[in-house]
Amino acid sequence: MSHTISFTGRNSQIGEYFKGDYNFLSYDLMDEGTWTPLLDSDAVFLLLPKSKNTLSLVKRFILKAMDSKIKHIIKIGSLGPWRLVHNQIDRFLSESGIPYTSFDIAPLMNNIFTEQYITKDETLLDYRKNAPAPYLDPVCLSSAIEQCILKKEYFNRNFKCTGDKQYTIADVKEILIMKGYPVQKIQDTTNNKIHRLSDSDPDTLMMGHIGNRYISEGWYPPISNDLVKYFGTKGRKLEQFIDQDKNIFERRFTNDKDL
Repeated sequence: MSHTISFTGRNSQIGEYFKGDYNFLSYDLMDEGTWTPLLDSDAVFLLLPKSKNTLSLVKRFILKAMDSKIKHIIKIGSLGPWRLVHNQIDRFLSESGIPYTSFDIAPLMNNIFTEQYITKDETLLDYRKNAPAPYLDPVCLSSAIEQCILKKEYFNRNFKCTGDKQYTIADVKEILIMKGYPVQKIQDTTNNKIHRLSDSDPDTLMMGHIGNRYISEGWYPPISNDLVKYFGTKGRKLEQFIDQDKNIFERRFTNDKDL
């Protein structure tokens, strides 16, 4: 029996890594009129924006999905402060009865080039106060996402997705310079500023508190072997990613910073 499998985010960086012949769709979480093709699918991979309205909008989507064909929702979650929102989404999904799989990533992936490295200013933004983060090869993430589709053994599970090495912002600076990307300065910022979130709602305020733990408690996402253990992935080093995937990240998809 064939299934309709729909992926959002084809024009994002992670979307460049998917190999399967899926029904790639664009949608606007704020516009229910764009949801129909997703609701007519058996399995859906959702890229969710980072905005102050994400939690309530995703809940509305899930409510619609409860009366739809959807048998499996796959999403990218978070091991960083944004996990606060995803934890609530996961619980809502569990109560809905729709099987889900969440791939929870650390703050450092190929978003170095969409969130942190500013080419024109040769500046590297640091929103972790030099706390380390485990790099994740996007090839590993995309492979795991594709392997889990409509597989019951992966239903209602969260996988901690990291590579096998921690990097500080100083490490990233050194590697970028070595690979031909000059860095004149490292500038402190916050994740909320990068994603243009106002400190007005409780979730955003709590995420700011979680982010401060990078400084006050030296907290950072630990290394996990989930992707290797459950999906048999083998990741590249950060240096290899930069060398081999320039054609992808140099396109700097404008909206990637919101995903």
